[in-house]
Amino acid sequence: MKKFNTAKAALEHIKILCNKNLRYEICGFLGYNMEDNTFIVQEAENAADNPQVFFLVDPLEYLLFKEKYSILALYHSHITGDEEPSEFDMEMSENSCLPFLVFSLNTQKVHIYEPQNSDSDVNTLERIKALL
Repeated sequence: MKKFNTAKAALEHIKILCNKNLRYEICGFLGYNMEDNTFIVQEAENAADNPQVFFLVDPLEYLLFKEKYSILALYHSHITGDEEPSEFDMEMSENSCLPFLVFSLNTQKVHIYEPQNSDSDVNTLERIKALL
């Protein structure tokens, strides 16, 4: 878990984490700590059976993160293709009510998909989207 004073620094850290592995999807959480006004990036273990194509986060890890911080998005990398969310990404985002931040290793770009009903702080998320 790392803290950042700016959303831009947090996004850059996510890009660095994702670029560390070209063989399987990296995933984790982007959050906000209201106590000290910092952005939080926490990498999670990808527990998917096929991590080259999918990611799976341990629900307990998610709940423990959400207990401490205001969650802004679940992030993961795409090792092939672009930063556009897959149909599966969109469905899982809608089901979990969490925005998905997708980083493409090919394009080095980020896309944030927002579900219709979001558990995230939309105002802070809009500030992050303005940086993309």
